[in-house]
Amino acid sequence: MLLTRSPVRNDGPRPAVPPALREALPDLPAGLLAALYGPQAPSGVYMLVDATLRREVSGIFDLDGIALPSECLFNGEAALTHLESAPWIVDMSIRDPDRPTNLGFHRRFFAQHWPVGTSLLVQSDASFAQLRSHLRRFVKLRVRDDGGRRIFRFWDPRVLHPFLEVIKDDAPRLRRLARTDDGTAIRYLIRAGDQDQLYAAEAAELADTPVEPLQLRLSDFDPIARAREIKRRQRIADRIQQDFPAELSGRPRKAIDAAVEYAVNRFGGYGFREHAHLHFFAAWTVFYGPEFEMADPTGRLHEICQETGPELQRFKAFRDRFDSFEIRA
Repeated sequence: MLLTRSPVRNDGPRPAVPPALREALPDLPAGLLAALYGPQAPSGVYMLVDATLRREVSGIFDLDGIALPSECLFNGEAALTHLESAPWIVDMSIRDPDRPTNLGFHRRFFAQHWPVGTSLLVQSDASFAQLRSHLRRFVKLRVRDDGGRRIFRFWDPRVLHPFLEVIKDDAPRLRRLARTDDGTAIRYLIRAGDQDQLYAAEAAELADTPVEPLQLRLSDFDPIARAREIKRRQRIADRIQQDFPAELSGRPRKAIDAAVEYAVNRFGGYGFREHAHLHFFAAWTVFYGPEFEMADPTGRLHEICQETGPELQRFKAFRDRFDSFEIRA
């Protein structure tokens, strides 16, 4: 599993946290305090919240007047028009835990807002400006199934929590969501029921994963559609094994499944949706490896993938070019 989910335990030995910080936030459970501000934690702690959800608890919109750095995730006219209903990011970092000051917002947040799960916390060594810029890319995303663009309410824990569970083994999407462009880690802390859950991606596993645009799938939010998608990948893998029994006799089924999943995700991201086309891409990936289209010395295969014409036309062009040169398996 590429994404680990760790419950924050508050019933174990008291972690090493500066006494001044414990005194400043006396109502914060010891485990949560250490996870956020302990010596092993990232330097930055940022709250993401939908202003509408926050107002349901506080009774008023207050994010534009607090003493901490805060900013709407929208820009321009959208930020002005939807100021009191838009997503916001608030810098809740404590730069000097030995001498904490100005924690009134923190105390109110952890006493009133955090227990009801209307917001989530993000941890990273990235700066406030860097993280805001990174997260803004996800406000409106392309949906692979139909090519449309939709608002992705990742700042709402009711949306992000199940989404993280869906992509926990999806390296390309985890690389985008859990790392900045330069590889700085991003962790997500979510209140789920009466338990605080910390989501962190494995750094070594994502180190060589290329940075690609984050895309959504309708099945991400529909268990029935997700089950159909899994069965489709299984059918593709079954057929490939049936068509090439001798060539794949020594290949573990798990490796074939992984190659098929990679191909469906990668070429689906290029806009290929037809089952027959994805079947070919999966078979080629099984035999020639991930990113085989990058082996074209002219770069034409990759160019075809990035074009926006009709799918059938693009697939025919891809296959014609693929058949014109040899890739060593």
